[in-house]
Amino acid sequence: MAELAGQFSPLIEKPDAEMVVFSLAGLSRMFGDWRQIASEISRRGADMGIVANLAIARDKTTAMLAARHLRGVTIIPPGREAASLSEISIEDLPAEPEMLATLRRWGIRTLGNLGALPEIGVRERLGEAGCRLRRIALGQEEDWLRLSRPPEEYTAREEFDYPVELLEPLLFVIAAQLRDLTAKLQRNGQAVRRIAIAATLDPSGETVRSVELPLSMRDPQALLKQIQLCLEAKPLGAPVTAIQVALDPADPRVVQGGLFQPTAPEPEKLQTLLTRLGALAGPDRVGSPVILDSHRPDAFRLRPCAFESANPSPVASRSLRLAFRYFRPPLPARVKVENSVPRRIASERVSGAVLHAAGPWRTSGEWWADTSWMRDEWDVALESQAAYRIYLTPSQEWFVEGSYD
Repeated sequence: MAELAGQFSPLIEKPDAEMVVFSLAGLSRMFGDWRQIASEISRRGADMGIVANLAIARDKTTAMLAARHLRGVTIIPPGREAASLSEISIEDLPAEPEMLATLRRWGIRTLGNLGALPEIGVRERLGEAGCRLRRIALGQEEDWLRLSRPPEEYTAREEFDYPVELLEPLLFVIAAQLRDLTAKLQRNGQAVRRIAIAATLDPSGETVRSVELPLSMRDPQALLKQIQLCLEAKPLGAPVTAIQVALDPADPRVVQGGLFQPTAPEPEKLQTLLTRLGALAGPDRVGSPVILDSHRPDAFRLRPCAFESANPSPVASRSLRLAFRYFRPPLPARVKVENSVPRRIASERVSGAVLHAAGPWRTSGEWWADTSWMRDEWDVALESQAAYRIYLTPSQEWFVEGSYD
């Protein structure tokens, strides 16, 4: 039915799977009055094998009620809405069960009964919701079409007369494709969250590269830089005979700045920097740290950086705790032990006599994995008034793990 409606108007709403509502504005010049328009719609629907009720009215709500409950073709001229809907049951109104129960107690069974009630009395007893139902019964409810946008494809493809071997001319073509696609996104009020680049290679076939963006954007220069870094990190490896760029649309990012918030780099530029760092150091070494649910010391992983703004959580009062700063990697050390207690530490950055020592605390775990550990930990305070954590491995090697603030 949506295909049939699209032959008459681009202004289409689909309230549910069984109904399509569309505007007849401007059709009178092509087909004539409402009866002639209804005849043309019925004829085309019959050619397409569509069997359905058809209703034409001045407002959307009246047309929907008539199409649902009056068989065949119904044309409701202006001013005849109440008479045309009068025999429809109130059970077919979009109302709460409590409202319908109240109307039944009053003896109201049809829309004609409801429309006959005085407006002032309905407003005093049922409020605005009751007045809206009365307007629907009279065919006086003004409701606009909620347009359903057809799905759009954001894809551009370019075929070359001769295979392209260098990245620079390939990026020149991709830049033109991105300008057209992002302009289309801008017109539709959308952005992009993922880019797929499909390249046809000579002679090995097609290969695909994808770029996952941490936030939605539509700046063609920023998108082009992401594609460039992706292709530099993972070269195509053969001459290209055709290139296709596909964008996955997403809702644009809306950010409200604050007068007292510190300035930060634009997320697009920051993502470009992170992509460059990932190409240099490896993608598994760039991101935001997340603490793992494990007893393993310094257990964390890196996840892609998230730029979504969030309100700060309220600060709960808590007892004073020391902050611990890890040394990565831990510092190898020589430790002098007397009576099973560390007495002096010597390392590249930490050295001195131990004034106070607490421990040992033996920890171990994950014996089944490559991340297994076993060690004896000590907290020590040196003569310099600094506090550190040191540990001893099963191979009798000492390390300074970090310091307390």
